[in-house]
Amino acid sequence: MKRIAILLFLVTLSGITFGQEKLWVNQTKVNEAMKFESQLNPDAKFLNPNIFMSSDYYPYLEKHPLLNPVVVERSALDYLPLSVEYFFSEKDSLLRIVSCDWEVNRYNNKSMQELAKDWKDENKQLDIYNKEYERIKKNMIQTFGQTSADDQEPKSVQSSWGSGTYLSRKTVWDNKDLHAQLDLIFSDNTHRIRLTYYWKDKEN
Repeated sequence: MKRIAILLFLVTLSGITFGQEKLWVNQTKVNEAMKFESQLNPDAKFLNPNIFMSSDYYPYLEKHPLLNPVVVERSALDYLPLSVEYFFSEKDSLLRIVSCDWEVNRYNNKSMQELAKDWKDENKQLDIYNKEYERIKKNMIQTFGQTSADDQEPKSVQSSWGSGTYLSRKTVWDNKDLHAQLDLIFSDNTHRIRLTYYWKDKEN
């Protein structure tokens, strides 16, 4: 009986673990995504911060203006906590783009001194970020299928907002209905894995 109980616990734990990074990939009203998040975690924390969405991420921004996203914070599966940002259009509440950020300090009220200490600690964790990236990419291949483009190793990129460089990786999925991109940004003060995916405008 004890062995059966342990097996049931492990099966349940496996389901919870998978749910921590399960994605809502249907273009529906935003309230359907919120129901999904509440099913994953009845105690889910919802935020409504002011976040600017760039047309670099969402090319239909001019045609479909977006409201501030509904953000759900999820606990870490391995090392990095996850926040999911659901952006939707103002006129119809239809989901347009989703941004998933695996990042230590995505939403916080820390002082610059505290952040500087965190950045110093994270600067030592490139191997962990690479492993997280590979794990997330593997999960996303199960969701989106085979990649259209994929960086196998971090590349040094010249910063467009300063004189330094940072390390970057990018994986892309693209089909007739959806575009998705997984990025790694690893610099002195930014340590982030970000997945963005949006539904293509079929009227174009």
